[in-house]
Amino acid sequence: MQFDLLIKGGRVIDPASGLDAQRDVAIADGRAAAIEAAIDAEHAAQVVDARDCIVTPGLVDLHSHVYWGGTSLGVDADRLAAKSGT
Repeated sequence: MQFDLLIKGGRVIDPASGLDAQRDVAIADGRAAAIEAAIDAEHAAQVVDARDCIVTPGLVDLHSHVYWGGTSLGVDADRLAAKSGT
C-alpha cells in the first residue's frame, strides 16, 4: 500500500485504544491507515522523523474564561452555552 505520509518512531499515545508505545503511523487520504512497530519508508511519499516526539490524535483546547460585564469581551455563559449545544 502507498501512503501519503509516514510518521516514524514517535511515541504514539491513543487513550481510546490504550496505546502508549513507540510506533510508526502511516497516513493515506487524510486518515491513519496503519499504526505498526515498523513501516517501510519506501511505501510513503513523505517521511517525518518523530523520534523524541509525541504523536497523538488531534487535541481540542477547551480552556476559556467566561465572565459577564468584566470587559467588553465578556459573554453571558448561559446564553452562549445554549446556542452552542453545551
